Amino acid sequence: MSDLMRDIISFLDLHRAKFVYSDNEKISESEFVVLNEIREKKIDVDLVYFNTDEETNSSFPAVFLKKVSTFNDIETLKNIAETQKQIWNYKKILFLYVYSEIEIRIYNCAEIPLIVTTEDFDYQNELQKIEIKAYKYSDTQQLDELNKLFSRISIDTGIIWTSEEAKEIKDKINLQKRVDKYLVSSLVNTSKQLENNGLKVEFIHKIVLRSLFLLYLEDRGAAKKDFYSQIKKGAESYFDILDDVAATYKLFERLENHFNGNVFTLERDSNHQIIEKISIEQLQIIKKCFVSGNDNTPQTKLFEDWRLFNFDIIQIELLSEIYENFIAEIDPTLKENSGTYYTPPSLVEFILNEKLPVSNNETQYNVRILDPSCGSGIFLVESFKRLVKRYEKAHNLKNLSDFNILVQILKENIFGIEIHPQAIKVAAFSLYLALVDKLDPKNLWQNANYKLPYLINDPEESDEQKRGKNLFCRDAISDLSHIEELQNFNLIVGNPPFGTKKLQNSIRIYCNKKDFAKEKVLPFLHKATLFAPKGEIALIFNTKVLTNTGGTYQNFRKWLFQECYIEKLYNFSILRKVPKTFGGQLFGDAVGPISIVFYQKEKPEIISDTIVYYAPKTYVKTNLVEGLNIDFTDVKFLPREECQKSDTKIWKITMWGGMNDWMLIKNISKKYTQSIKEFLDEHKDSYSFGSGLHAPSTDQLKKKQIFSPKEIINISQVQRYYTLTYALKLSNKVFRNINQNIFKPPYLLIKEGEKNRDLCASYIDYQSYHTAALSISSFDKEDFNLKLWCCLINSTFAKYYLSLTSASWGIERERTQLNEILTLPMLVDINEKAKLNLDDRFNELISTIQSDFNYTHSKNIEKKIDDIILNDILELSEKDKAQIDDCIDFSIDLFYNQVKSVALKPVLKDQPKEYAQILTSELNKFLDEEGLFANATIYSSNDLKSSPLMMIKLTHNEQKKEIYVSNELIGKELKKIDQYLWEKKSKNIYFRKKLNYTIGNDIFIIRPNQRRFWSKSMAYEDASELILEILNGVHDGND
Repeated sequence: MSDLMRDIISFLDLHRAKFVYSDNEKISESEFVVLNEIREKKIDVDLVYFNTDEETNSSFPAVFLKKVSTFNDIETLKNIAETQKQIWNYKKILFLYVYSEIEIRIYNCAEIPLIVTTEDFDYQNELQKIEIKAYKYSDTQQLDELNKLFSRISIDTGIIWTSEEAKEIKDKINLQKRVDKYLVSSLVNTSKQLENNGLKVEFIHKIVLRSLFLLYLEDRGAAKKDFYSQIKKGAESYFDILDDVAATYKLFERLENHFNGNVFTLERDSNHQIIEKISIEQLQIIKKCFVSGNDNTPQTKLFEDWRLFNFDIIQIELLSEIYENFIAEIDPTLKENSGTYYTPPSLVEFILNEKLPVSNNETQYNVRILDPSCGSGIFLVESFKRLVKRYEKAHNLKNLSDFNILVQILKENIFGIEIHPQAIKVAAFSLYLALVDKLDPKNLWQNANYKLPYLINDPEESDEQKRGKNLFCRDAISDLSHIEELQNFNLIVGNPPFGTKKLQNSIRIYCNKKDFAKEKVLPFLHKATLFAPKGEIALIFNTKVLTNTGGTYQNFRKWLFQECYIEKLYNFSILRKVPKTFGGQLFGDAVGPISIVFYQKEKPEIISDTIVYYAPKTYVKTNLVEGLNIDFTDVKFLPREECQKSDTKIWKITMWGGMNDWMLIKNISKKYTQSIKEFLDEHKDSYSFGSGLHAPSTDQLKKKQIFSPKEIINISQVQRYYTLTYALKLSNKVFRNINQNIFKPPYLLIKEGEKNRDLCASYIDYQSYHTAALSISSFDKEDFNLKLWCCLINSTFAKYYLSLTSASWGIERERTQLNEILTLPMLVDINEKAKLNLDDRFNELISTIQSDFNYTHSKNIEKKIDDIILNDILELSEKDKAQIDDCIDFSIDLFYNQVKSVALKPVLKDQPKEYAQILTSELNKFLDEEGLFANATIYSSNDLKSSPLMMIKLTHNEQKKEIYVSNELIGKELKKIDQYLWEKKSKNIYFRKKLNYTIGNDIFIIRPNQRRFWSKSMAYEDASELILEILNGVHDGND
C-alpha cells in the first residue's frame, strides 16, 4: 500500500499526464496550446491528462489533476474551491482529481461553484456539494471502485456514461449547470427583470454587449484600478462604476470613442446628446447578473471581491454562443420564423478541422471565407483565429499582436451575410473580441490607434464611413452579384436556416425556378456554388434532404450529386435525441436531424469511386472529452455511382446498417421488383384498399354524404396477426362516405405506428370498421395474399427492411408511416410447399388466438411463421439472417433505448466464442489453399464485465485447432499491448474505437466490450476486412 500512497497516478495509469509547467516533455502542438492556455489563465492545476485522436493527431484535455499535502488545512480547501471555479469557467473539463498522500477526491467541474458569502466560510462542509466522490487509499473496496470508474481506461472509454455502477456518479453531473448554460439563464432572467422595469429589449442587448466587452477587458488586465478611478473617484472595477449612472455613461462614451466600430454606439438625438436612460436600480440588476449570476433569487451578501464569472478564462467563442442563446431565449419566435439554430463550437471546430486545419504545417492565411447565414459569427470567429495562427506559422511568430496586420487579415478574408440586424451586430462584436484577444491588454486603453474597423454593411446606414465591407445585412438568396466583395470565395462554411414553414419570398422563387422542394436550406446549398465556383464548401443541412422521396427533393439530389463533387458527408441525426444532462449532448436545444456535406462545384482531376459517409448510431460517448464521437462502425465508403441516383435509398440504409445491409436489400429488390403497393395498383379488379374512416367536412355534412356505423374497432385493441371481436366498441360518431369494399371481410388491417415497437397487421374475418389504419380487402375470400402480407408485415424481415428504407423512421419520427409499409416487396414465385406451410401455420395461429389463448404456444407459432418467411420464401443465408437479427437487436434497439440499450452492455458469456467460430471459419475458407489455419484464443468470461475492452487473438498455424480459452485477465494483456503501442507510436489503444494489430505471428482484434461490436454480423464483416488486409500485406509481420 505504501507504493500506492506515494503514487496514486501510477495506480490510475495516468503517468502519461502532462505537467503544466514543464518545458522538457515531448508534447504535440494541440497539447502545447492547452497547456499554454492553462498557464496564461493561471488555472491552478499540476497535471493534464489528454485523449489523442490519432486521425488528426489532435489532443483534448480530459482530466485536470492537482496535488495537495492535506485536506485538513483551510487554505488548501479554499484553494480547491477557487480552482474548481476556474475550471468551471474554462468549461472543457468535467473532473478535477485532487490527491494527497492518503486519499483522492474527485470534484465536479460542471457544477456551479460555491458562492462565498463570509470570511469564515465553511469550506470543509460546503465543498461536499461539488465533490463527486472521495477515496481513501487504505480501503481496498474504495480503491477497486476508484480504479473501475476513474482510471485512465475509464476516462478513455467513457465508462461513466454507460456503466450501471457509475449511475450514482452520472446522476451528479448536470451539464445544464455549466458556465455557458448558467450565464445564459442569468442573462435571460436579467433581461426579463429589466424589461419589467421598463427597458426595451434592444437597449438591454446594448447594455449586455457593452458589459461583456468591458468585463472581458478588465479580466484580461486591460483596465487597471487607476483607469476606473479617472472615471469615478475610488472606483477599482466595472462593478464600482455600475453604482453610479453618470459614471457608467462616462465609461460607455469612452468605450464608444476609443474602440469605434458598429457595436458600441450610444443613442443620441439630433444635437448629439445621449438619450439613453437607465436607473441605478436597473444597473444593480446588471451588476448582480455578472457578479454571482441571476437565478431569480434575492441578492446574497457576498464576501468582498468575490465573483463567479471570470471572463479571462471563459473562451471568447463561448461569449458569442452565450449571447446567441440569450437572444434565442428572449425572442424564441425569431429562431422559429427564421429556421436558424445556434451552432455548437465543437461542430464548428469539427468542420474547420477538415477545411481550415492548423494542426499541421499550413501557412496559407489568405483564404477568403464566407458564411452566407453567419448569425452571431461563430464560424467567422474561429476561421479568423485559424488564419491568424497560419500567419504566425508563416512568419515564425509566437503571437501576432500587430493591430494593423490583424485588421488586414480580418478585412481581406472574413465575410458574412445575415438578414437579421441584431444577429449581425453580435457577429461584429464576436470578431472584435477575437481581434482584441490577440493584442497586449496593457495597451488596449492607452493606444489611440486601436480603432476597431467598421465591419457591418447595412443599407439603412446613411453614413458611408460607417458602412463596412465584411458583414452584409442582406438576404443571401437575393441577387448579390453587384456586390464585388461577395464573389469568388475560397471557402464557404456555415449553418443555413432550414424548414418548410414561413418561407421568405426569395426562397420560394428560387426553389420554383430550380424545381427544388420548398425548403429553406436548398437555395443556400445551391447558391454556395455561385459564391465559390472554384472553392470548397462545407454546410450543415437537415437530413431529410437525403431521404425524402418527393420528386422535388430528388431534383435537388440529382443536382448536388451529379453536378457537384461530394467529398464526404456526416449524418448526425441521432444527436437530436440527446438528453440535455447527458455527456454526448451537442445541441443546446431541440433541433431537427442534421447532416454536414463537404462538396465543391468544380470536379477534381482524380475522382474517387466512393463517398465517405459517417452516420453515428448513438449519442452515448465513449470518452470524456468535449466534441463529437464517431465509432468505427459509423464510417462507410459508399459507391459514388449509386449515390448519384436521385432515388437511391443508400443514405438511409447505411445510416442504421452497413454496406452488407445495402447489398442484402439490393439483392432482394432485384429478386422482387414490385412493391405491395405497385401490385395492388395493378390488380384493382381483385383488391380494394385505402385508409380507414375519417370525419366529414362541413360540405359533406350539408350534402349528407355521411354514414354512422354502430360499431368500430378500437385501434388501441388491435393485435398482431388477428384481433378478436372484443376490440369492437359502440360508436355514435358520423363519418364521411367511403368505399366500403375495403371493410368487407376478410380484410387486412394495417395499423399506423407500432405495437410494442413491432409493426402490426391484423387479419379481420368479421364485418367491422376502423379509423387511423389501412385496409386491404380481397374479392376472393380464400385469397392467400392477405395471409402472406399479414405474415410479412409482422415479420422481423419487415421491421428490418422498413427501418432501413423508411424516409422518416429514425430521422424525424420514431414510427414507419402507413404508406411506407406498402413499399415492402411483393413476394412472388413462392413454391407450393412453402405456401402450404405458411397457410397451415397462419391458420393454426388464428385458431390458437381464437381459442383459449396460450401466449407461449402463440409465440412459438409466430417464430415458425417468421422462419418460413426468412428461410423458405426469401431463402436467406445464415449470414443474411445474422445481418437482420443484429440490426434489430442492436442498431434498432440502440435507436430506441440508447444508454439502456443491450447493444452497449458487456458481451455475453458465449458471444466471444460465437464470434471467433464465424471469424475463423470465414478466414479458413480463404486460407484453405495456403496450407494455413487461423486459430483463435478467447479470454475467460470472469473478466468480461469489468474490462472496458474485449480482445481475441488470432494465430496462423499449419494445424487447425479448437478455440482456446485463456485464463489470463484481459486487462493485463491489454496493458501489455497498450504499452507496446505507446512506446512505438505514441498511440493509446483505450481511446481507439477499433484495432487489428499484429505482433509476430499473432493478430490481436480489440474492440470495446459492447455486444454490438462482437455480434455474428460483425464477425462476418471483420473476416472480410481481415482478408482484404491480408491480401494487402497489412499483417505480414511486426507493425
